[in-house]
Amino acid sequence: MNEYINLTLENIDEEHICCAIGDKKHQEGVDSKKEWIKSKLKDGHIFRKLNARGKIFIEYEPIETAWVPITGKNYECIYCLWVAGSFKGKGIAKELLEYAINDSKEKTIYWRKEIL
Repeated sequence: MNEYINLTLENIDEEHICCAIGDKKHQEGVDSKKEWIKSKLKDGHIFRKLNARGKIFIEYEPIETAWVPITGKNYECIYCLWVAGSFKGKGIAKELLEYAINDSKEKTIYWRKEIL
């Protein structure tokens, strides 16, 4: 079974965010991306990654707080799903998508209970 990590305010500074801008010469971009993620966590932003060095992650949040110009209710906006290199073809993208789907369903059930 693969081990995954969700970024939180507590762990984001120590974790590799596995973006294309991950090399040291782009550290300013990495730092900016981490600050942006920190600001979006309160909106329900999820950055889930494989606990490995590489570009293996999914990033999404509720459509109501998405930064892209779309509108809707009770949906999640997937910003990025990336499985690169030797990690391709091992079912990781499927696992990441299944997590996002199940997470979204749980949020919907919780939300519906709150308004009933």
